[in-house]
Amino acid sequence: MKLSQVVGIVVALVIVALLGYYLGSMSQQPQTTAPPSQTTASPQPTTPSAPKKITFYTWWAGLERFAIDAVIGNFTKKTGIAVEKTAVPGGAGVNAKFAILALMQAGNPPAAFQVHCGPEMLSYIYVAPKGEASFVELSNVAKEIDMSTQAPDVLSACSLNGKVFALPVNIHRANLIFINKQVLDKLGGSIPTTLDDLVTLCKKASAAGIPCLIQAGADQFTVLHLWEQVFLAVAGPQKFIMFMYGTLPPDDPSLKQATEKFLELAKSFPANWPALDWTGAVADLVAGKGLAHVDGDWVVGLIYNVYPQVKMCPYTSITPDCNIVVAPFPGTQGVYNLVIDSVAVPAGGPTTQLGIEFVKFFAGPEGQSIFNPLKGSIAVYKNIDPAIYPTPIQRWEVQEYRDARSYVFSLTHGALFSDVWQMLLQQAIVLVQTGRADLWYDTLSKALSTERSLWKDTWYLGAPGKPFGGYQPPWVK
Repeated sequence: MKLSQVVGIVVALVIVALLGYYLGSMSQQPQTTAPPSQTTASPQPTTPSAPKKITFYTWWAGLERFAIDAVIGNFTKKTGIAVEKTAVPGGAGVNAKFAILALMQAGNPPAAFQVHCGPEMLSYIYVAPKGEASFVELSNVAKEIDMSTQAPDVLSACSLNGKVFALPVNIHRANLIFINKQVLDKLGGSIPTTLDDLVTLCKKASAAGIPCLIQAGADQFTVLHLWEQVFLAVAGPQKFIMFMYGTLPPDDPSLKQATEKFLELAKSFPANWPALDWTGAVADLVAGKGLAHVDGDWVVGLIYNVYPQVKMCPYTSITPDCNIVVAPFPGTQGVYNLVIDSVAVPAGGPTTQLGIEFVKFFAGPEGQSIFNPLKGSIAVYKNIDPAIYPTPIQRWEVQEYRDARSYVFSLTHGALFSDVWQMLLQQAIVLVQTGRADLWYDTLSKALSTERSLWKDTWYLGAPGKPFGGYQPPWVK
């Protein structure tokens, strides 16, 4: 999209927001009345109070709308509070942020809005009118809905210096590989469990004229997503978290090792990879046009809803009629790479208290039990019965989540500040196109430096004495 188009969208959103505020304020002006009479007035009939109504800003659309609409419908039925869902176009809420901030500046914020935890929430705090005081601190709500006990690791990833400004409503897992079983059988291969296994299998596929990894260049993220999983396999969880903070030295050997492996794997992309988006990549995988696709478990929701004839199975329970095998990305077994959707509540608005009621329901066990089976993700509560999920992959993921030895926060999907994310997203494509590892290392060095500065020697994930993932950045005393 051209810069002029982006500016036009932002300006339009700000105008719409300010117009909404103006109309709302006009409706709240006091009515002009005559002076009171000296005589006793007769009783006036009572005017019924207006129905309670709130606005929720989200970027969930497409197939995801069924999941959020189910939550909203059940919330309204239970509480009598109507929810107007305002969907603002733009991946990961990039445009929604401008609209929400304009409404906050005008004193008429939405009751609640969708956001990723971590740096994305921090980006709101940095520019909000009153900083962190512009948002409701939700730690007490987390305790009330038992999230503190049942999902401490996820809540830690959503905590900033021990404060919770956004409550998680689900988790996706990023470190997965989806393998077409029929293509794998044709090659006479087995499910790879190490990076070297995967490289060997991809060379075998390429020799047979079969694309090995169907990644997507059109929407960019699955290319960076692949580099991220290779880096996680090479570096391990702690260095992965250090990358998030920018405290990993730019000359750390893991960066070079991961990039070399990544470039080997990139040789196996299909010729049309620059034109594919992630849904097209999944379509080609289902059609047997390649061996595998590395992505998150939103692919499960896509396959379940769009390709109902395709049977998915976890790598631990492969059946003869299985079409797509789902496994942890080779070398990351036992690690759960979190992608977290969450909801935040602006403070001080006329519907703030109703927004708290909405997030309490949505993030609570009841709301998550409604939302996640339809979304393709899983609930953060470890005590929710896996039987609620319609796919065997979601039920398997529940056990993987419960048994994980380490949790990390996906770099491609929430753990990086926007400027760093955009830089890496674009340069990962250049890396595949040119093979110029030297340019990529320069990009990584700049990304780490920028990431380090944007935490401002102030913020960290987790709580005092309990940093997320067990890694405490050096500025925390």
